[in-house]
Amino acid sequence: MARHTGKNGTVKVDGTDIAGLVSFDITEEIGVEDITAAGDTWEDHDTTLKKWSGSITMRLDHSADGQDLRAGDEIAFQGYTEGDATGKTYLSGTATVTSHGVNHEYKSPVERTYSITGKGALSVATVSA
Repeated sequence: MARHTGKNGTVKVDGTDIAGLVSFDITEEIGVEDITAAGDTWEDHDTTLKKWSGSITMRLDHSADGQDLRAGDEIAFQGYTEGDATGKTYLSGTATVTSHGVNHEYKSPVERTYSITGKGALSVATVSA
């Protein structure tokens, strides 16, 4: 099994690389509803709808690509954990920016973080030539 680090990761928003990327995370979930009935001795459940969300964190640079998003913006998200070379897989989907913020700490780089919520399916694709 090949292991890798985040150093080759990249995020594209609307087809443009995010400058100064520090990290991104994506979580996919499915809803679960309890369908246990009287007399059952074990809890039972059924699944409902899937959803996904995440965040993108970057070093703040007001003039850099992808750092001018605002809450409510709809974006085309692509997240690459191993870079965007041919044959590498990535996550993609349409998302809404639900919040953005700036983190400023003394003696640390200033960072900007966007929270996103998926709008529709999260896909896994492979970079083609």
